[in-house]
Amino acid sequence: MINTSLPHVYVFDLDGVLYRGADAVDGAAETVARLRHRTAPYPARLYFLTNNSSQTRADYVEKLTRLGMPCTEQEVVTSSSATAAYIAQNFGVENKVALAVGGIGIRDELSRVGIRVVRTDEDEADSTDFDFVVVGLDRSLNYQTLLRAQQAIFRGARFIATNRDGQFPVEGGRTTPGAGAVVAALEACTDVIPLVIGKPETHGLQTILTASGVAAADAVMIGDRLDTDVLCGNRLGVPTVLVLTGLTNREQAEAQVAQYPERTPGLILSTLRELA
Repeated sequence: MINTSLPHVYVFDLDGVLYRGADAVDGAAETVARLRHRTAPYPARLYFLTNNSSQTRADYVEKLTRLGMPCTEQEVVTSSSATAAYIAQNFGVENKVALAVGGIGIRDELSRVGIRVVRTDEDEADSTDFDFVVVGLDRSLNYQTLLRAQQAIFRGARFIATNRDGQFPVEGGRTTPGAGAVVAALEACTDVIPLVIGKPETHGLQTILTASGVAAADAVMIGDRLDTDVLCGNRLGVPTVLVLTGLTNREQAEAQVAQYPERTPGLILSTLRELA
């Protein structure tokens, strides 16, 4: 059990935690507002860490603000922004070219750090010698996309996945295919294992800890998945909270923890209303 009333920094996953599709999760806006206004024993700082690569950080700011949870771009870290930062720090960006399999979120973040980006529907995707093939959620995925990405990898491009989430929650209690489905298809046709950046890898969460200047023990990671959100926090020693408003119910959580103890959350909450 952890004391969630005292963290300096709260890190929220988005899909299934603060909203499902176009609808805010019950109690999310009120919880965020309470934390925003907390002054004692010290102010709370909020960050938002999502594996969803499809939108830009500005898009997420707009959506959260529209749903009653205003924030800034500096408080949002996506798997796309974490991927772009990782590439810049580890491989460099000068004269680098990436084939983007996914939405505007990937293209925007890669362009921001100075990487030239080519879409899979552009003719030059057939002939360019790419440095990277960066893969996320691609709602227009087709055979040509897979073929061009496959051939780019065969020509020597590094295969990088923003995340492996197989599904994500939307309104009405439904789930839809996630980036992991696209990654798996490309992995199957290349026999190449990608470098994965999003949760449960710790790149994005470490970025937040570094930016906020707090120790891992002074933050809390709040998510709806044990295999990504909770495992990511546990790997860095960040206390974790599982909320049951997304992809995981209590029975599933108990079964996962029994099989994978490293996914054990510090606390399980039915809703975010119980957090603050």
